[in-house]
Order: sequence, then C-alpha cells, then structure tokens
Amino acid sequence: MKPYEQKIEALLMYKNEPTTYTWLAKALELQKSEVKDLVSEMQQYYQNRGFILVQTDEYASLMTSPLAASIIDHLNKNQKEKELSKQALETLAIIMYKAQVTKSEIDYIRGVNSVFILRNLLIRGLITKKPNLLDKRSPFYIPTHDVLAHLGISNVKDMPEFDLIEKNLHELEDRYQDEQKDTEPLVVGGEESLAK
Repeated sequence: MKPYEQKIEALLMYKNEPTTYTWLAKALELQKSEVKDLVSEMQQYYQNRGFILVQTDEYASLMTSPLAASIIDHLNKNQKEKELSKQALETLAIIMYKAQVTKSEIDYIRGVNSVFILRNLLIRGLITKKPNLLDKRSPFYIPTHDVLAHLGISNVKDMPEFDLIEKNLHELEDRYQDEQKDTEPLVVGGEESLAK
C-alpha cells in the first residue's frame, strides 16, 4: 500500500463509519478527486480479506466481510447476554442525562474514544441513532425505551440527581462547543506529495 492509502485506511478505521471523501481530503490536504482515485485503487487490497472497502459516490467505509457474518452474529448474541461494563454504564449515563448527544461529545466528556462501547450499546438495543440535521456525518445517540425497562425506571428524570448532573453535562457541552470553534480539522500527512 502507498503511504496515502495507508493513511486513508487508518482514518477509515478511526472513524468506523461511512466517511465522506471531502472529510478525508481535508484531513490529508488532498483534492477530493485524488482521494476518490486512491480509494478506488485500494479495492484490490481488500480482495479475499476479512474486511471489504465499501464505496459510494460520496462515502467510503471499511466493513467486515460477509463471510464472517455468522461468527459476528454469534458474538453479538453473546455480547447482549453479558453485563454492562463500567465504561458502558458511564457512556449510557451520559446519553441518558443528555437525552441526545454526538459521539464526539461523548468522547470529550469521557476523555477516550467510545466507538466500541457505542456499538455494544446499539447492539443491545439500549441506544439508537437519530439524524443530526446540522451535521449529517455525526448522528445523535439517544436512549431507547428498552433502556428505561433495563434500568427499572419509567422516566429519565427518575435517574439519580438528574437536575444536577444534567446541568454539569450542559456546562461541559458549552466548553466543548467553545473548543470546537477554535480547532482546526485533523491533518494527516502534512506537505507530503501524492505518491503514485
């Protein structure tokens, strides 16, 4: 794999969701057309592998191969039956107290990447995704009715110290929004020229 292809692969793994060519181009300081060409060239690398590279006109993503579907379904079933970890409960609490929150906000509050925990909570049916009209690439995570039953409560406001924790989370959200205004997009690769 060429250096830029390796970087695209790393970014797709990092995002772990369909990612726009525009976002990849900005991160790599390339033209969108260059990124699309690189992604197309990468297809050959994923022939007969455990991952497949899925492409549309606007997005690219790495997905597990359909050959592994039965194994993954079995693992997901086992995952549903396990108790929630401390980290999963922490993430679920943030979603419950905030009512709707993006992954980047959750990551900011927790201080770590929450992609695998969110996947686990989605598999269990405790949270779901809701479209974010302001940023279609960053959906909101919201609690489901099942989570209320799981916790034995009928309303999120029945959560312990709901008003205080909700207030603290909103203060964190305000700080996060202020910091986002001042940050530049992630840049990978610097001035390196496109290797052909």
